[in-house]
Amino acid sequence: MRLSDIDDSLSNRLESVKYTEKTRTWKVSKNITIDWKGVLPNPPKNTSQETKEELEYLEKITNNLMLGDKSLIHLVDVEPLDLYKPIFDKIGQPIPRKEFKKIWNITKPIILNLKHQFNRARPKQLADLLGYDIKVTRTKTHHTPAYPSGHTAYAAMGAYLFSDMYPQYSSEFFQKISLAGLARCLQGVHYPSDNEASMVISGAIWQDIRYKLFPELKPYRR
Repeated sequence: MRLSDIDDSLSNRLESVKYTEKTRTWKVSKNITIDWKGVLPNPPKNTSQETKEELEYLEKITNNLMLGDKSLIHLVDVEPLDLYKPIFDKIGQPIPRKEFKKIWNITKPIILNLKHQFNRARPKQLADLLGYDIKVTRTKTHHTPAYPSGHTAYAAMGAYLFSDMYPQYSSEFFQKISLAGLARCLQGVHYPSDNEASMVISGAIWQDIRYKLFPELKPYRR
């Protein structure tokens, strides 16, 4: 069965599917002054055309994994910042993980709160109801609601920080974010729209905290 074939009864059932019945909240840093709860739109509805197209896309890419895809999945699943290692090797500096940790400690509670605020079902939850064959590469990193993607937000916050530190490499840093999002789709655990939401919230958070945490950074314009 596909979304185009569902009747009203199944449609109502699908709309009620969430990731979890037990939502949680996390304390957010006082450094955050934006209305982070209102930055993102609601994710696409479970019965929407966008969700249908996303499920079809995930079915296609997760059933045709190449060796390089599996390597990317593993790298991003374990440590998304390692996407930036080739760039820092070229710069001749180690990845500034200590500085990144400062911003991720502030960002992570917001991402977790948003995940539980929207409580979006993971792709496999809908796929199993609708007959989509999404192959999930199972790890320990996809046991929260789907929207927004934490791994993509993690990579995006790294790109914002590193681009302000080394603006001459900004385009290379930002190109890596899409690889983080692709990895989570190839793994079968996120919709593309989860990754798009991560970019939006990450940009908003970075603008809010960049000079509070790193007043020495010069303004960066993409």
